[in-house]
Amino acid sequence: MQIRKMTMMLALGLAACLLSASASAQAPKIPEAWPDGAKGWPKPDWMELTAKRLEKAKEVRPAGPEIALLHTKATDLLERARRTTENQFRFERLIAAVNSLLDAADRIAWAHKAERTPQDKDFWGAGFVLQGCYFRVRQADYFATLTEDGKSEQYVTLARSLYQQGRGAYDAREYQRARLLGDASSLIVFALECIAQATIPDPHIYR
Repeated sequence: MQIRKMTMMLALGLAACLLSASASAQAPKIPEAWPDGAKGWPKPDWMELTAKRLEKAKEVRPAGPEIALLHTKATDLLERARRTTENQFRFERLIAAVNSLLDAADRIAWAHKAERTPQDKDFWGAGFVLQGCYFRVRQADYFATLTEDGKSEQYVTLARSLYQQGRGAYDAREYQRARLLGDASSLIVFALECIAQATIPDPHIYR
C-alpha cells in the first residue's frame, strides 16, 4: 500500500514538472525592465501633426464667426510655439492650447449639425456637464490675466457665449447640443489655462 502511494506521488510530481517545463518553454520572454519609450519609440513631431490638423480643419470646417476666430487664434499660437521649441515646457503648453481650440471648433461644428428637437434622454448627463462647465468658465478671467496677451478677453467672451448657448439648448431639451456647446466652452478655457502656463519664465519641471 505504501509502495503504491509513493509510486503515485512520484508520478504526479513528474507530471507537474513536465507541465511546468512545457509551460515555461512556451511562455514568451518578458524583459526585466521595459525599454524607455524615448529609446524604443520615435517621438511624434507635434509641430508637424498639429500644423496638418489645423490646415485640414480650415478646409473642412464651416467658416462661421466662432470657428473662424478659433482657427485664427490657433494659427497665432502655433507660430508662437514654433518660436519656442527650445523650451520644452512652453512648447508643449502652446501645442496643447492649439489642439484644445481645434477640439472646441469640432464641438461647435457638431453642435450645428445636432438635432434641434426636444429629447427625452440625457437630462441628467447634460446637466452634469453644464454644471462643470459653469465653474470652468468662471476661471477664464483669472487665466486671462496671466496670459500677457491683450486679446485674451476674446477667449473669455467666447467661452461665456458658448456656455450660455449650451444652457439655452438645455432649457430647450436639446441635450446633445447642450453637451457639445458646454464642452466647447470648457475646452477654450483649458486652452487659456495652457497659454497662461506657457508664460512661466523657467519652469523647474524640466531642469
